[in-house]
Amino acid sequence: MSEPVVVQGLIALPQPEIALLLESGYLYMEMQKYKEAEEIFSGVAALVPHSDTPLICLGNLALTQGQYDRALRHHKEALQRQPQSALALAHSGEALIFLKRKDEARTALNRAVTIDPEGPAGAFAKSLLDALAAEVI
Repeated sequence: MSEPVVVQGLIALPQPEIALLLESGYLYMEMQKYKEAEEIFSGVAALVPHSDTPLICLGNLALTQGQYDRALRHHKEALQRQPQSALALAHSGEALIFLKRKDEARTALNRAVTIDPEGPAGAFAKSLLDALAAEVI
């Protein structure tokens, strides 16, 4: 059995523990305990300052609350940490759609597809692009 990957941030943490923390944040989000979810995502963002993932989570939390500008700010901060993050680009595009900035959304989504053409972030971006093209959003 192999050892879990340890992520070095402010302190060294095994990757499964980081994933568990993020999952607990999403569980709180699903229970509409937004303050608790935000505390968890913010805490993980501080623990692993190089990772875009907790900032994407914060953006998604803001999106679920209809705070589209705030969601976009979190996703842009994620892109500052990881400029080639297809997932942060795809979620930025999603926030831009809600903000009615469809041209900017298309740019972000196309970039996500270019970076991750066969992966899950690219697939998410493609589905949003298809919805834009069909004018259903």
